[in-house]
Amino acid sequence: MPSTATSAAPTDGDALPTNTGEVPSDTDPSGRAAAGLELIGGFTQCDDLPEVESVFGPGPAYDILPNAVLESVYEYGTQHGEQFGLLWSAQAPGGAVVAAFTGNLDMHRDALASLLPEGTRFDVVQVDHSWEALTVLQDSIGDLQGLQGTGITTLRNRVSLDFVDPTDAALEALAETVPTDMVCLDVVYSVEPPSGPLDVIPAVGTVADTGASAVDTECWWGGYGLSATRCENRVVLPPGLGHVAVHLDPSALPDPAATTIQLLVAEAGCTSGREMGDALRGPQVVETDEAVLVAFAVVPYYGLATCPSSPDTHATVELAQPLGDRALLHGVMVPPTPIERRPEQP
Repeated sequence: MPSTATSAAPTDGDALPTNTGEVPSDTDPSGRAAAGLELIGGFTQCDDLPEVESVFGPGPAYDILPNAVLESVYEYGTQHGEQFGLLWSAQAPGGAVVAAFTGNLDMHRDALASLLPEGTRFDVVQVDHSWEALTVLQDSIGDLQGLQGTGITTLRNRVSLDFVDPTDAALEALAETVPTDMVCLDVVYSVEPPSGPLDVIPAVGTVADTGASAVDTECWWGGYGLSATRCENRVVLPPGLGHVAVHLDPSALPDPAATTIQLLVAEAGCTSGREMGDALRGPQVVETDEAVLVAFAVVPYYGLATCPSSPDTHATVELAQPLGDRALLHGVMVPPTPIERRPEQP
């Protein structure tokens, strides 16, 4: 007698949700196209598409079913490749699996209930496109201006295309060759940074000792201290600029009698390990009787990138008078905090 598994039947209207995003007209400060931005060719931003719904709801799967169970679902799905939209692990105590198909949901649900070990939690959901169809479409997409890479986003049942600064002509050409309901785009439009010297340190007196500020700030996790355990309050930089990590150079610690300071500056994001070069902006230096405030910024890296450790750039800060006993502070932190050595990494 075959063992039975635990499934939940879909509710009426179970289907891939539709996009209901509003349509703003610009990009966010990072350069990524803002949520809901209407794209040339009728395409949708991937982030604007809701994920395929299941009875287990959204969220990460902390408990994973044994590989043998997942492999048996995958093997069954590949036997019905014209309908199989792939599978994923779902959030449920002890683990769960969701299998997606374009049709015959009751048949697939009954088959998996007989196939899987008794007590296995699973769901069968409706999608519009099979994995086979998405793969064929992905392989058919040629070179286009601004196209950085392609993939398949299983939870949105789409081929995803990563673009940086695509031209209208490139998106129009794409719309003529692919079904827009099978594709979503991750589009980044680079933002021109401000011209002239870096000017991001709040004016003296706008930041109180308590941290209250008359300037716009944001919470930055894992910033200057490279720690993901605390939020660092930083000034919101102008569009086209990104934050960097700044530390003392352990081989050239500040000399109170000197009028130059050596610092190490590194990008905080994924940049494929590039050297910043001319992308580094600053330093901006503000001197008072009690402190020296220093700030740097970077023109961000746009596009797909790997995430090795970013190389340090050695930067020299010139002072109008010797450092003396003045504090050396991050000028973009609110309130300003001391520039320190980089913490030892485990």
